[in-house]
Amino acid sequence: MQAEIVMIGTELLLGEIVDTNAAMFAKALRDIGMDLLYKTTVGDNEDRIVEVLNIALARSDVILTSGGIGPTVDDMTRQCVARATGHRLIYSEKLERQIASRFRNFGRPMADNNKRQAYIPEGAMTLENPVGTAPCFLSEDARGRGCVISLPGVPRELDYMLHEVVIPILIHRMGGCKVTKVRVLRTCAVGESNIDRAIGDLMTARNPTVGLAAHAGQTDVRVTAKAETEEEADALIAPIEAELRKRLGVAIYGTKKETVAEVVGELLREKGLTIGVVDALTAGQMVREFEENGAGDVVVAPQMQDRGDMPDDPRARASAMAKAAAPKGGMGLAMLGPCEGGATFMAVYGPGPQGQICVESRRFQDSDHIRRWLVIQGLDLVRRSILGELASPAD
Repeated sequence: MQAEIVMIGTELLLGEIVDTNAAMFAKALRDIGMDLLYKTTVGDNEDRIVEVLNIALARSDVILTSGGIGPTVDDMTRQCVARATGHRLIYSEKLERQIASRFRNFGRPMADNNKRQAYIPEGAMTLENPVGTAPCFLSEDARGRGCVISLPGVPRELDYMLHEVVIPILIHRMGGCKVTKVRVLRTCAVGESNIDRAIGDLMTARNPTVGLAAHAGQTDVRVTAKAETEEEADALIAPIEAELRKRLGVAIYGTKKETVAEVVGELLREKGLTIGVVDALTAGQMVREFEENGAGDVVVAPQMQDRGDMPDDPRARASAMAKAAAPKGGMGLAMLGPCEGGATFMAVYGPGPQGQICVESRRFQDSDHIRRWLVIQGLDLVRRSILGELASPAD
């Protein structure tokens, strides 16, 4: 079965609220192995909502809507679903009694406009909402195209109705719960395009699927498998993961939610190393990254790029700065720039006599994104040095 979600509310299109409900839908459907193919956001306009629902019904088995089932004039999901599924909108006295009962439980009288919520498409299955006043419903399409399940926009109510009421219905219709398992390999200091060149052929498979998610200085490689059991999903993922590790090698720094700085900190602690940092490039961001993520003992070395005993060549100067910054028996990291033409240089020294490298990086731009990229690249140089994998990472 294939699902689609339709998020209803002009406030979403205006950016007045962040749409957390869509993520709630997506995770819940993923957890039962149901494919979510599309997400549409539409404002409070009856004709446009009907249009969106008709498009969805033509291509998906289950349409889940959020919002528009309250008591106000702009809550028009009920009549829109009725029109799209080919049913009359009818008034249910049973629903009116349920709504009135909910208000009595809240210690408040029911206003006349709340009676709007007792209208549903003819023949729809009512889904009682014990945590709110808006009744939910499931309406089958009169032409056999699928069904629409309409839920509240209030996140607390949606959470309850989705997990306690709707998901069991979907599992039953699917003939049982499936498994969707995700394995993420986190890479750093290698640009998304280089990752794509290395593994692009693996990204054409249907199950498991392989996809990328790029962040500043990092690219996550996501492997997603669908199967009847968790064991079967693991078996599908294992050979793909092995091939990814073979191709990407040391570029992979982790598989969980750990940051690069946390991984570097753990390596420093394992080796009993202290690192000295001289940062003439990222306005202190590198030192903060070490300190805020517990990345080992950090010695903030004094700025030394203008010292008379430093070489003129920026590559040699960065290397000399890294060596000078290193505590006895420890490591040194130097970040220098922007130099002529906007070039930046990073050098790492230690932990052994051969453990030294200096790399010229991208042309500097005064932006948080570029500084973040440079911080990740510096951390990665330290990581590779400790692992004995010193090489210039690719932009």
